[in-house]
Amino acid sequence: MNHLRAYCLVVSAVFYIVAGPQSFGLVLAKEAVLRIPVFSHPPSRGNPFVANGVPSSLVWFALFDPLIRTDVYGKLEPSLALRWEALDKNTWRFYLRRGIAFSNGEEFDASAVKTTLDWLHKGAGRGLIVGREVSGIKRVDVLGPYTLDIVTVTPDAILPKRLTSVMIVAPKAWIQGGVSMFSKTPVGTGPFRLVSWNKGGAIEVVKNQSSWRPPHVQRILFYQVSDASALVQALQSGQMDLATTVSPEAAVELEASGYRRVLSPTGQVMALGINVEGSTVHSLRNVKVRRALNMAINRAAITNIIMLGTQKPASQPGTPLTFGYNPSLKPFEYNPVLARTLLKQSGFDNNIELEAEVVVGSNIHSSTIYQMVQQDFRKIGVNLKLRSIVFSDWIRKYSSGSWSSDFFSLAWNSEPYYDVVRPMEYYSCKKAIPFFCDNELASQLDATGSIFDQSLRLKKLQDLSRIYRNLAPSIFIIEISEIAMLAEHVKNYNVKTRVPVYEDLKIIR
Repeated sequence: MNHLRAYCLVVSAVFYIVAGPQSFGLVLAKEAVLRIPVFSHPPSRGNPFVANGVPSSLVWFALFDPLIRTDVYGKLEPSLALRWEALDKNTWRFYLRRGIAFSNGEEFDASAVKTTLDWLHKGAGRGLIVGREVSGIKRVDVLGPYTLDIVTVTPDAILPKRLTSVMIVAPKAWIQGGVSMFSKTPVGTGPFRLVSWNKGGAIEVVKNQSSWRPPHVQRILFYQVSDASALVQALQSGQMDLATTVSPEAAVELEASGYRRVLSPTGQVMALGINVEGSTVHSLRNVKVRRALNMAINRAAITNIIMLGTQKPASQPGTPLTFGYNPSLKPFEYNPVLARTLLKQSGFDNNIELEAEVVVGSNIHSSTIYQMVQQDFRKIGVNLKLRSIVFSDWIRKYSSGSWSSDFFSLAWNSEPYYDVVRPMEYYSCKKAIPFFCDNELASQLDATGSIFDQSLRLKKLQDLSRIYRNLAPSIFIIEISEIAMLAEHVKNYNVKTRVPVYEDLKIIR
């Protein structure tokens, strides 16, 4: 383990520039304050439509609510909408909670939902990540203060799942201030409201007294801690109360210091997307080449040595928590000899240097894992250059399709609605500027929208999981489970959509 620790520190030094020791100001226990480190603060601040998922959602779920969210098992549960039903294949009806106010006093009602959805599906938000999640909406009809219909352009059996991505914003604050002002002073219905984007380097939120899910904690400080070593030091010194994700090695060290470990499976598969359409290396369009590259990866070494057995090798786009996961599929066999043979048969030029743009630190030990992939490629005669990019640049490149590399870090992320259709859609021609496009596959994806029978839909998605696995549009690496570490005084820790259930958390000393 000492050798692994030393190796990880060396790799970390390659990717991180550490400005110096960080200090995060101690607080008194009686204040009921939680100090939580996050890998990155939201690049768009309080605009919750620019990204989807952690690390930004760690902040946004404290401020906002969607109509529907998922429970700890990835199943849909009510949030701002109490219930919903399909009236026909193109119309869904939603019945909303009553008596809810935004943190500025505005009333939550069907008109507020319409304001949010209209901006996303036909307004300026259409091109954003969350806007694309609901691009299939044709119109939103308000039937009454707490009832509305959403009509889709084509049948969409999973519209309620897609809506888990959409945080509902206060309509007057959104319209009157505009996106720029709202991003600085966001207003939602969540358990907390914003105080400052920079309270001694932290995002500060305080209890929203009018929230329908009132928290026990009075205040949360979200500190940006992008370096793994700094994260461990902050926890050990008592400057942080909980971390939602740490490395397996750090977890062992922190347990010895009295921290409690919580392992939570996710709906995410760590992967390197292959720029099939945009790469100048045309041999990447050959499925045999992509399969050979997958056969080069020693996933057992990654999961057992680097991740200490806390993760599992990835075999497909989904995880067992994801609707559409196919339990019959196995990971690509680790066979570098056969991989080298397939590359030779395919006419792959080993003198070409390939490049991967990767965000490191967003997943614990990601830099080490990418280094392992690089080493495994080298064993079959493939040269891979790793280029680190910051998360905000990754968001821009993903949104615009402006990848300049052959590979890029892109997880198969079924969250927040835990349906394998979500990552399949962005690994397809359905993306505005696709990096992988198979027209027949895209047609099959479209057809799943008309399958409202869940057993039939499950079978179809499992078939698609097999097809995607065999087409290998990415380097499948591991199924991600997150290790959270809690100080002894942090109680009632539950996780939904990889975010703590903030209203459940308590501080008891």
